[in-house]
Amino acid sequence: MASPTILLVDDDVAVLASLSNLLNHFGYVVAGAANSQAAMDYVAGARNRFDVIITDLAMPGINGMEFLTLAKKTFPDVPVIIMTGHTEQCTIDEALRLGAFAYLTKPLDFQEFANTIQRALRPTVKTGH
Repeated sequence: MASPTILLVDDDVAVLASLSNLLNHFGYVVAGAANSQAAMDYVAGARNRFDVIITDLAMPGINGMEFLTLAKKTFPDVPVIIMTGHTEQCTIDEALRLGAFAYLTKPLDFQEFANTIQRALRPTVKTGH
């Protein structure tokens, strides 16, 4: 079985590098994007199918909400996890309304981060009644 593939987007290259290394260590294949345009190129090209997309919210250029909207249009079934330092309830509500799977606040709790990714990778169980 192939390793899950994650698109990781963060304009802070130190965060991008450390999270990429952590995710690689746990067996994920990571495509990193250090800016919103690179992330848009990954998604718009639809060349790569990701199992999970993790994106920062506050980025120069296209912000995380705009990126979330494009990602959900292109890959409606791919869970998108938002990570950010913004903890305002209206921002959280907006991200969830736009289809975010989860909303994690920085600094990240690495156990919560890992658990959220695992939940996102679980196939949804459909029951027929």
